[in-house]
Amino acid sequence: MNKTITNAAGNLILELRQDSMSAWLTIKETGKLIDERDIVSLIEEAGIKTGFDEALRFIRENDLEKEYNVPFPIAVCNVSEGSSTLRYHFNPDLKPDFSHGLILSELERLHFVSLNGIVADYSHNLFEQEGSIYDIFGELIQPDSIDTDQAKKLEGNNVRYDAATREFIACKPGYPYLDEQGKICVSDLLLINGEDFPSDASISVPVDLVIQGNLACAEIECLGSLSIRGDLHSSSLICHSDLLVNGDIVSCNKQGVLVWGETTCSGIRESRLFCKKQIRFSETIENCVIATDSEIIGIGNNSEIKGGSTQAGGSISIAKAGMGNNNVTEIEIAISPFYRAILMQMTRELIKLKDDTEGNSVAINELQSKIKVTERELDDQLNAFLHRPAEDRKSVIVSSEIKPLTSIRVLKHTYEISSHQFDGEFIEKD
Repeated sequence: MNKTITNAAGNLILELRQDSMSAWLTIKETGKLIDERDIVSLIEEAGIKTGFDEALRFIRENDLEKEYNVPFPIAVCNVSEGSSTLRYHFNPDLKPDFSHGLILSELERLHFVSLNGIVADYSHNLFEQEGSIYDIFGELIQPDSIDTDQAKKLEGNNVRYDAATREFIACKPGYPYLDEQGKICVSDLLLINGEDFPSDASISVPVDLVIQGNLACAEIECLGSLSIRGDLHSSSLICHSDLLVNGDIVSCNKQGVLVWGETTCSGIRESRLFCKKQIRFSETIENCVIATDSEIIGIGNNSEIKGGSTQAGGSISIAKAGMGNNNVTEIEIAISPFYRAILMQMTRELIKLKDDTEGNSVAINELQSKIKVTERELDDQLNAFLHRPAEDRKSVIVSSEIKPLTSIRVLKHTYEISSHQFDGEFIEKD
């Protein structure tokens, strides 16, 4: 709708034309002199700030004459049609096959997006378009509208379209890509073939990871859950969620395996495993150092612990214990063995770093901060243990066979098994 403003004398009419975003002035022929200050006052009252040069250009190009009683433009906004283009924040030409497995070289080329990160947007660059950037009132011209229904048809897995911001947003952290229908997707799961890992490969993965087949001689930090569809051999591993190994964990004793969630596997041999939550296994734990703040559950009649040191903050239930020779098998229920184990590990690492205090100053400060956090968590675990319900009694249950030499400790009480016996229940005492 157009708007008109008239001066007090009634001989100047300023018309604001909304459809063309322009201002037109009509000077009535009254025989009286025109006061330029009246024209300036009308322009100021209307709030016009730009478009004056465009108006002069419009007059020249259209051979307009400034005549009485005929409106002529004094401010013009040249609005171009323009168009918004879909801009990807990743390489849409990469076609990763997330369902059949990637190789490490492909992973290095993929872009990662965080939760609620922008995957794509409709870009409208006013500075590259022809015509005016601002309207006659000095306001930045808004980009052309987007068909929301059409935009939503581009939503793929783990992606939503925000009509207000004209952006495609990641609903989960992961790797954006275009599927076969051209939809914008985010994969929150990586599948990598274990045989494609080169020797001594070191990677950090910010999403859930599945290793197809065996994995050996690798160094991995996984911020999500990790599933290995085979054996884990001679590797260093940090898993911030749950770990599932369909086979065995073997010879992972250098840096060991650190799991902040649950661990499920067939067996564990000659390895170090520190696990915050429950450990479930079905075959043999042999000559290992195990520490968990939760339970250890042996599944089936073949579950056994032979040799090494196994500590749990919760109860332990297995079928068999001991090796039947002079090698001692230590099974213990203690207070927060997981946090005590990683605290000891970090302390040893800190001592090594202090061999070069100046060169390792940043690493020392970071590690000292982690140690303080771990110490506080250890204190919380102790307080929780001291205030637990009276009926919460810890126990070690061996359902089938105990071979010597086996040492079973349940908090303050130790049981030395020096002769063969078929089973045993060792329950916490006051």
